[in-house]
Amino acid sequence: MKTLRYAVLIYIAAILLTACASDGAASLDGTAWTLTAINNSAPLPGSAPTLQFEDGQAGGNASCNSFGGEYRVSGSRISFKDGFYLTEMYCMDPEGIMDQELRYVELLAQADSFEMREGQLVIFLPNQQTLTFERQVPGN
Repeated sequence: MKTLRYAVLIYIAAILLTACASDGAASLDGTAWTLTAINNSAPLPGSAPTLQFEDGQAGGNASCNSFGGEYRVSGSRISFKDGFYLTEMYCMDPEGIMDQELRYVELLAQADSFEMREGQLVIFLPNQQTLTFERQVPGN
């Protein structure tokens, strides 16, 4: 009888853990975002870095180049496996766009955790740095 109770408890715990572990991934999967701030500073005017999540892959436009790679979510923790690939175009306009692009991708690769709130995604990095995104509305 005790064995049956333990088996049922283990089964229930496994279901709960699976639900909790997949919750964050499900909440990001299929979403698209536009960067609105790097450490509370707006991106350069005329640039709109993006980030999309789909089937374990994250990617987007870094300002000039496209980037992508694998991501993993566990609860509110997020990591990007092995960094990102990045295309190799060079853009000159607006001034400073390449520096912003490299900084964005480098910071994103350091992601530690995230929080979604009221149409925003905030990705937390070491040293209290943040990347803040606004959810893209489908069809716009």
